[in-house]
Amino acid sequence: MNQIHVHCLGVFREIGDGFDVEVPSRSVAAIRGAVSDHLMHMGRSDLNDVLKRSVFAEGDELIKDYMVVEGSAVSVLPPVAGG
Repeated sequence: MNQIHVHCLGVFREIGDGFDVEVPSRSVAAIRGAVSDHLMHMGRSDLNDVLKRSVFAEGDELIKDYMVVEGSAVSVLPPVAGG
């Protein structure tokens, strides 16, 4: 198992600045699944809909679900409206 720190941005800040998840692989898809499980465990299933439309970033680079994280931290960025 791998431990990944997830930095919370936008609406996800309602649950704190960040949290750690354990994932079987360093793929973004595995991290997304672990974040979803974490939200359910916290009683915040309402944020799962937002998570489905959110993207992850490692440093300044947006990363897709099929990609693998090189480090031990990612940020979850919810969709935004406006401009």
